[in-house]
Amino acid sequence: MAEVVGTVAAVLQLAQAAATTALQVYDFFSVIKNAPREIRNISKDVHAFYTLLNNLATSLLSPSVVAVVDRDVEIETALKTLLDPMKNCRAVLNRMKDKLSPHLKTDGSAVQVSSEDSEGGSPILVERLRIRSANVSWYFRRKEVFATAIELERTKATVGTTMGSITMLLVLKGASLKEDHKVIAYKHEFDEDVGSALNVYATSVIEVQQDGGSIDKSTESYTTKVDKPTTSVLADPVLAEELKIGVSSKSKFVVEALLQHIHVDVRDRDGRTALSHASENGNLEIAEFLLEKGALVSTRQYSCSNQHRHSGKSPIHWAAMEGHKHIVELLLRYGANPNARTTSGRTPLQEAAAARHDELVAFLVSKKVDINSQAYSDGWSPLHEAIYWRNIQMVRLLVGHGALLNAHLTSSKAPLHMAVVQQNIPLMEILLKAGADPDVLMNEDITPLHLAAAAGWIQGIELLIQLGAEVNARDSLTLETPLHKAARNREVHAIKKLLELGANQPAMNCDGQNYEDILNCAQFNSKDWAVDNSRGAYLMSLHSGTIN
Repeated sequence: MAEVVGTVAAVLQLAQAAATTALQVYDFFSVIKNAPREIRNISKDVHAFYTLLNNLATSLLSPSVVAVVDRDVEIETALKTLLDPMKNCRAVLNRMKDKLSPHLKTDGSAVQVSSEDSEGGSPILVERLRIRSANVSWYFRRKEVFATAIELERTKATVGTTMGSITMLLVLKGASLKEDHKVIAYKHEFDEDVGSALNVYATSVIEVQQDGGSIDKSTESYTTKVDKPTTSVLADPVLAEELKIGVSSKSKFVVEALLQHIHVDVRDRDGRTALSHASENGNLEIAEFLLEKGALVSTRQYSCSNQHRHSGKSPIHWAAMEGHKHIVELLLRYGANPNARTTSGRTPLQEAAAARHDELVAFLVSKKVDINSQAYSDGWSPLHEAIYWRNIQMVRLLVGHGALLNAHLTSSKAPLHMAVVQQNIPLMEILLKAGADPDVLMNEDITPLHLAAAAGWIQGIELLIQLGAEVNARDSLTLETPLHKAARNREVHAIKKLLELGANQPAMNCDGQNYEDILNCAQFNSKDWAVDNSRGAYLMSLHSGTIN
């Protein structure tokens, strides 16, 4: 009992602390008058996160919930898994606030915020803040703030996945209290609200007690209450391959016969289950049959080959890749996590966007999935995928639902950089008119205008400057302006246009050269002076002329 009370106390203390921090950060963000879109979106996410934490903390104050945890080792163990993710998320929230604070100043006005930690929960009056627009340090340090935002998104995803798993456990346990509901518990959509789930389960236990029933079964593993084969998951790989063939041939008879001798979640040589293959094939009948037989909806794939691409995929990833909306709907009804991550951090929405399944992307967005999820390995988000494929309809959809416009890839390219490299005016207009930063920075503080100038793209230069781009922006490596980049690539028409639009003709780089000096040198040896149009930086293989 002492250990259980210790677990409840530890989770309660951390949930309360994390909730307080989340609320403080939300209030802090909500009073920034000229906050970028990224900050505004994060503010909404943080408040939703606060609600989950507060619900959890409130439930753990209930004697009936504490009693339930006291009786059930599984629930106690599951709650312990929340400790590290909540601790990490709280630390990132504090870090983000600390990084943003130096770039703010008071606005001279005040605004009411609805702060739950004020007396009686009544609104309080606080000074409005604004980002120092003339502060040079913000121009160069904003990437750090946005990078912390990505870190926050990752830690919140971990907390959400953990909470969703605990919620599913509680739902299954609640259903197992009723003799006539052995499988129906699987038909439950993914839910992160652990606090509410704890209260519901505790109420169910009390009702069983009041009816004179026994609650001994609540302390057992819920898996014993579901009709599943007793054969080992580590079955003969030959039979596993036969099950895969049966699924691929859409033969329910073969699948049912094989399941008499093999576990429904057996893995083949690639670490995939039968449900994974049925989801990829879009076979609704087989997929539903497997789920009714107790197949786990979120089994992660291990992969011996191409681990970066396939490791950690669950059935919903495979369905999303192939655009099988009916399978995705089925899996969600059985509790699949719509924001499930692969080992490299890709979500079902990202897989659907990458495969250009517009209808499925729209469906997932309507389910309020995390629209700004970024892969851990390369930083790609659904918006990056849509821009890469020049999918204007999908870009409009994602931007209209709050996609972060300045999210960076690992290579530091933001969506606007990608659109400029593609020389895609419609995509640029969508991004810029929605509030994308025209001076967003990538590696070496290269702006989109640097890239447009290096490519000699007149239309792009005109649009960027028209919508607010700084014509004399300097990179961090050579202190060069777009005018210098155009000169390096001997783009004389771009040079003329930049000068017409106000470029500083005498501006010198770190070597004391103006654009004319560079242009003269480039005329004699173009390879040594050229920059890559997609990076605005020197070519990697200067003497071979190869662009990497």
